[in-house]
Amino acid sequence: MNYNDILIKYIDKYPYDEPIFIEEIKTYFKNIVNDNFDSIFKNIYVYINRLVKENKIVQFVKGIYYKPLKGAFGYKLLNINKVIEKKYIHDSNGQKGYYSGAYLFNKIGLTTQIPKEILIVTNECPNANDYNNKSLGVIIRKPKLDINQNNYKYLQLFDILINKDNIKIETKNEKEIIYKFIKDNELEFEKIFEYANKMNNLKPIKKLYELGGNNNE
Repeated sequence: MNYNDILIKYIDKYPYDEPIFIEEIKTYFKNIVNDNFDSIFKNIYVYINRLVKENKIVQFVKGIYYKPLKGAFGYKLLNINKVIEKKYIHDSNGQKGYYSGAYLFNKIGLTTQIPKEILIVTNECPNANDYNNKSLGVIIRKPKLDINQNNYKYLQLFDILINKDNIKIETKNEKEIIYKFIKDNELEFEKIFEYANKMNNLKPIKKLYELGGNNNE
């Protein structure tokens, strides 16, 4: 079996400017190789390095590659946001993370602050301690509940409600913005209570109640 040819065919399926993770390559070959996987994959690493030397692929950071797209001024750099999205937010297996902190507050219009590092809550965080991925400019945090497509907007809302006392809000329309977030994402109040109970944290409910009773618009 010619693993080099298999590797090339596998990489050819990827579009240009799309991150290719070494773990994806490993998973693919694990379905092909029956015995001595570790030994064989050492050779596959050699083939990968050869493709890098031939400029067929580029190493973005350790463990992440991409097929370079050539522009008028040479090869274009990989879009870092694509790496962040695929690594921490959403991949072929579904939703696994969401943006939080000052970055989220800025995105929805609660603050003009632009953080130096983006906070992401993600299933990919290995333990309870925040992890600073300096190469991607992000800090990742473990969620209170495993994130999926059904709950991530609710958990994001909870972060907004809980963090609003810690991040400077620079708008008089706080109430409207938060309720717009709820409406735009079609969040149900019954499920808001349900997820708060699952997290054993009623602080978001209290904050939402206080917000609803605030008529100083």
